[in-house]
Amino acid sequence: MEHRDRAGSEEPEAVLDDTAVDPGDDDYGPPFERRSFGGEFVWAQGQGYTAKVLRVRAGEVVAISTKGRRDMTVMLTGGRALLETRAEDSVDRVELLPTTPVAIAEGEHAYRLVAVTDVELFTIYSAKN
Repeated sequence: MEHRDRAGSEEPEAVLDDTAVDPGDDDYGPPFERRSFGGEFVWAQGQGYTAKVLRVRAGEVVAISTKGRRDMTVMLTGGRALLETRAEDSVDRVELLPTTPVAIAEGEHAYRLVAVTDVELFTIYSAKN
C-alpha cells in the first residue's frame, strides 16, 4: 500500500455541512422507539421485571405510571431533571442526581419527570402479579 503525505495533496479539505441533520435521537438504532418526549428502549427483561433506558428532550414532561407496576426505581444517567410528586393538593419537586436511584412508590401519588436539559435515565420495575 502506498503512503502519501497529505500536506502536498490536492484533495479538498473536509467541510462541515451546516445543513446536516442533527443526529439527536438518531444515534440509537433498533430497538430504540421514538416517543413524543424523545424515546425509549428495553435493555433488559426477565421473569417479573423490565428495565428501560429513556431519553427525554429538554423541556418535556413525562408522566411516570405506576399502574400495574410495583418496586419501580428510576436513575438519571445524564442531564438535569426534576421529579414531581403530586398528592392531593401538594406537589413536591426534587432534582434528580446522576447515578442516585430513586424509588417510585405505588399508590395515591402521581409522578412526573420534568427534563431541564436533555436527559437519559434508567427505569426498572416489577409487574404486579
